[in-house]
Amino acid sequence: MGKKIMMLSGSPRKNGNTNTVVGWFAEGAKEAGAAVEVVDVARLKSRNNGCIACMGCQKSEKYECAVDDEIKPILARMPEKDIVVFATPVYFFGPSAQLKLVMDRMYSLIKFDPAKGQYVHELGHLKWGLICTDGGDINPGLSLVEQVFKTSVGFIGSELESLLIPFASMYNDDIKQNAELRERAMAFGRKLAG
Repeated sequence: MGKKIMMLSGSPRKNGNTNTVVGWFAEGAKEAGAAVEVVDVARLKSRNNGCIACMGCQKSEKYECAVDDEIKPILARMPEKDIVVFATPVYFFGPSAQLKLVMDRMYSLIKFDPAKGQYVHELGHLKWGLICTDGGDINPGLSLVEQVFKTSVGFIGSELESLLIPFASMYNDDIKQNAELRERAMAFGRKLAG
C-alpha cells in the first residue's frame, strides 16, 4: 500500500511557480505509488482570519478545530496521512498568509496537558516536507521560511525535508520549462513517498 500524502499549497497564484512545482512533486510521488491529495489552501473559505484562540479545541477531547468552515475537515484529515507537505512562495520573508492561516489552525491538533506540563498529539507518525519558491536567493527569504517550518515541525518532535527553489521570479514563466527543476521536484516526490 502506497503512502498517503497531503499537500497544502499556499500560493494565491493558481498557475504560478509554486503550484507548478507542486504538480511535479505530485507526479513523482504518484510514480512511487503514493496517493496524493493537493489542497489549494488559498481558495479555502475561512470563517475567521486565522486562529482566534477561542480554545474550543482545547476544551474538547477531539483533535479538531472548533470553528466550522472549509479548513476544519482539512485539519481533521491530516493525522490520517503519512506525509504532509507545505508549499509556499516567499512573501515578505515568510510563508504566504493563506498557508499561515491554516498553519495557525493546526494548534487544534495539539493538546496541552497542564497537569503534566506537556503537549500531546497524534502527529508523531507523520513525515513533513516543504516546497518553497522565491524570486531571490536562498538567503534571507528561503532560509527564513524553512526555519519557520523546521521550528513548527520540531515542536511536535519530527523533522522536515525541504526543496528550496531560488530565483523563481513571478514575473516570468521560465520555471515551467526548467527540465532540471522538474526532475528535482519529481525526485523529491519519489523520495518522500518511498
